[in-house]
Formats: sequence, C-alpha cells, structure tokens
Amino acid sequence: MLLSVENMIIRRRIGDKAAVDLLKEAGFTGIDYSLCGMEDWDAVAGSKNALSYAEDLRRYAEDRGIVFSQSHAPFTFKYGMEMSVENPHIRHIIQAMEFASHLGCPMIVVHGILVPEGEDVFAYNLDYYQRLLPYAEKYGILIAVENLTGRSGRYTPPTPRLFGSPEAFCHIQDLLDSPRICGCLDLGHANMTFHDVPGFIRGSKGHFRYVHIHDNDGLQDLHELPVLNESDDLIIHWDEALAALREVGYDGAMNLELVRYMKRFPTEHLPCAMRLAALTGQMMIEEFTNPRPGRFGKKIR
Repeated sequence: MLLSVENMIIRRRIGDKAAVDLLKEAGFTGIDYSLCGMEDWDAVAGSKNALSYAEDLRRYAEDRGIVFSQSHAPFTFKYGMEMSVENPHIRHIIQAMEFASHLGCPMIVVHGILVPEGEDVFAYNLDYYQRLLPYAEKYGILIAVENLTGRSGRYTPPTPRLFGSPEAFCHIQDLLDSPRICGCLDLGHANMTFHDVPGFIRGSKGHFRYVHIHDNDGLQDLHELPVLNESDDLIIHWDEALAALREVGYDGAMNLELVRYMKRFPTEHLPCAMRLAALTGQMMIEEFTNPRPGRFGKKIR
C-alpha cells in the first residue's frame, strides 16, 4: 500500500526536488502535490515552462523511487465569481489539472463551493464541476470530490453543509455521473461533522477511491499527525477507522495531510518530524493489513 503525504509546507520551505528527497528518505512512497497555497505559482504551474518543469520533476521523483500519487487544485474560486476561463481563479484550476497530469498524478482534488444558506448546493456545484470535466477528459486525470465542512463564522461549530454527510458526499458524485469523477474521503473532516468516522466510511462505501488522513478535536480542522493511542485532545479512534476501511474494501493509498503539524517545526527539524509521520503511517498500514487487537487505543499517561 502506498504511503503518501501532502507537500505544501515542505516544498515552500526547501523547494520541489529537495522535498522529494526529504520525503523519500523519511519513508514515504508517494507525494500529494499541493497546487494550492503556492507562493511561487507564476514561476512554476503558471509559467510558460510549467509542463516541462512537471515532467522533469516526475522523472526526478521516479529515479528516487517515489511517485506523485495525487494533487490539490487551488481553492480560491468562491461563490458569486464568474464561472468561466476568463476568471483567473478558474483558469488556475485548469492549469493545475494539466500540471498534475504531467506530474503523473492520476487525480486532483477540486474543492466544492460553499453557497449561501437557502441556495441549492448540489445545483451550483453540479454546474461548477461540469464546466471542469472536459479538461479532466482532455488531460486524462480524475477530479476528486471531497467531503468538506461549512461554518457561518470563524468561531462557530462546523456543519455538514458542503458534502459533509455520507448522503451528500455520495449524492453529488451520483449527480455528476462521470467516469472522470471520484470521491476523496477526508477522515479528519468526517470527524468534524458527525464525530463518527467509521460510520462515515461505511456510509460512503463505493463512493471513494482515496482517503485523507489527519487528526483533530472534532471542532477545528487541525491537520495534526494521527494519535494512535487515546488522547484528551484528538479524538479519532484509528483502530475503528482502519477496520471500517478494511470492511468496505478500500485499496487506495494512505495519504497523510499534515499542514499544521509541519508548520510547527523549524526547517532543520523537518527530516525528523517527517520520519515520525512516516512511521505513524506505516503503523497504520500494518494495522490495516494485519489487524492486531490492542495495537491502538491504550491511553498513555
């Protein structure tokens, strides 16, 4: 099973090729290439040499035994903006799709759009994704729909307003009804809407090909390294979540999303931090493939 990790902070700190080396040496076999939050967009994905840059980076990674297994599109497009290629926010998503395809990524996550209360979130997002589907076909890449959350304010509790329930997550994919659409089930987001990650997994059976793994307290999107014992702060029971993934026949990668975890460390400490992250991911894969009662779940005092 592929063990991959999102690379936003590391590539921002040390550059693309050094990030490949660091993550390979840490123990990862895949990279989720972040095209969101890119401070060097114009020099990389938006440049005239973007595709040759992507192909060179793909070859560099392959030579070192690691692949670009998925990617994230920019999510700067918001409700009410013009939904056409004349809008630079839409254009950046399309450029990201092409760039990711040249990296060798089989899929790219494109976040849905939160609409005002009272408006049909499915109708709006159906229109949004359908406008992008011809480009997915052109570039030979899948668009992944992710379960997200919505808030009415920064400090209000999360709600399942943006495909944040198994029913909504499956329904938007059924409406789109395209071989170029797949589901990416974010287990941290699932924890923020129903506080029952195994139930979300079971309710989404057959509607996801990828997972995003990170830990939180059920209220904030913390993107922390999973805690494999009981914690007073981070509350996902990973033994139960992994059992549910095994039950539904999941056969994709274990992909860690650790943005805030990575931000915590100075650059010189990132090799150690990512080695710990890889060891955690490897332990999760071992539990997934060879479950052992009592491996997880014991509180450390």
